[in-house]
Order: sequence, then structure tokens, then C-alpha cells
Amino acid sequence: MISVMFLTTIFSITTVISILLLGSRSILDGDMHFFRIIEILLSWQFLLGAFFAFFSRLTFMLINSALYKIPELSSSSTTITTLITTVSLIFVIIANYFFLHERINSTQAVGALVIFLGIFLITK
Repeated sequence: MISVMFLTTIFSITTVISILLLGSRSILDGDMHFFRIIEILLSWQFLLGAFFAFFSRLTFMLINSALYKIPELSSSSTTITTLITTVSLIFVIIANYFFLHERINSTQAVGALVIFLGIFLITK
């Protein structure tokens, strides 16, 4: 179970980095016409963000594999992995607040708390 917690942490970190890079205002600015999309696809931010997104998907598979090896969890390992990795969304919201200067309203904060509590209850 320690490996699952470690991999979940790695998943969360790589997901946050990917979303911070791809959610940057410098990428989202302007009209999304053909040449702008090509420019974005070739930018260092997109390429690095895509690398971290790929790495988080790989980590998802490793978490799933680790859970599959636990007999009482093997029959629903993918569902449990999906639930566990949703915790990264909380960290994405927090990172967006600090790095992209997005504001969190009270509804979003309560929603993040409900997600966190739900994940805790499901994985306990």
C-alpha cells in the first residue's frame, strides 16, 4: 500500500505540472486558428506539458497494477485507481490558485473538500 501512496503522489505532481504548463495564459491567449494551434503544438510548454501528461498516465497504470496485486482489491483495481487519482484535482485547484492566479469560490472549495472526504471514505 506504501507503493500506491507513493505512486499517487507522483501522479498528482505530474498531473499538476502538466495542467499548469498547458493552462498557462500564454498558451490560451488569442484565437485558436490553424497556425496558432501548430505554434502551440511546437512550443516548449506544450511539449513539456504533454510529457508530464504522458508520465501521469503511465503512473496511473502503475497504480492500477499495484492495486491489482492486492487480492481484495484486484477485482476493481481500475475503479479504485480512478477514485484515488481524483485527489490530484484538489492539488490542481490549489496550484492554479497560486501559479495561475485563478480564484477559488466557496462552492469550489466545498466541492474540493467533498471530493477529498469521498476519496478518504472509499479508500479506507
